[in-house]
Amino acid sequence: MRLTLDVDETEFRTKLEKATLKKFKKGARVGMNRVGLAIKARAVPKTPFVTGNLRRSIHFRTQGEGFDCVGILRATASYAKYVHNGTGLYGPRKDYIRRGYGFSKGQMPQPFFQEAIDELGDGLPRLFKDGVLSAL
Repeated sequence: MRLTLDVDETEFRTKLEKATLKKFKKGARVGMNRVGLAIKARAVPKTPFVTGNLRRSIHFRTQGEGFDCVGILRATASYAKYVHNGTGLYGPRKDYIRRGYGFSKGQMPQPFFQEAIDELGDGLPRLFKDGVLSAL
C-alpha cells in the first residue's frame, strides 16, 4: 500500500522561519551579553586605581535585538577617557600641557578596554556564537 500526501509547505515554512527568527533575536542578545561581560571582567582588573572610582564606573549593557543588537561598554567616571587615551604628548593632540607658569608632558595612555579585547582576541566570535546557539 502506498500513501501520498500533498502538503502545503508555505505555512509550515513561514511559521518555522518566524520561530527561528524569534529565537535568534533572543540568542543575539545572549551572545552580546557574553561578549560584553567577558570584556568587562578582563578590563576591570587592568584599570588603574587609587580610590577605585574608575573601576566601579565600568558598566555594560545591551541595546536592541537580533541583527540590531549592540553592546555598550563604558566607564562613566569623568576622567576615564584621559586615563584610557592619555593626555599631553601621549594623548590625541600630542602636545605639551601648558599652564600659566609651566608645562607638563602629560600622562601615558593606559588602554584597559583595548587590552581586555586584545587578550580575548579570537575568542570573542566564539563567545557570541555560543550565546546564540544556547538560545536556539
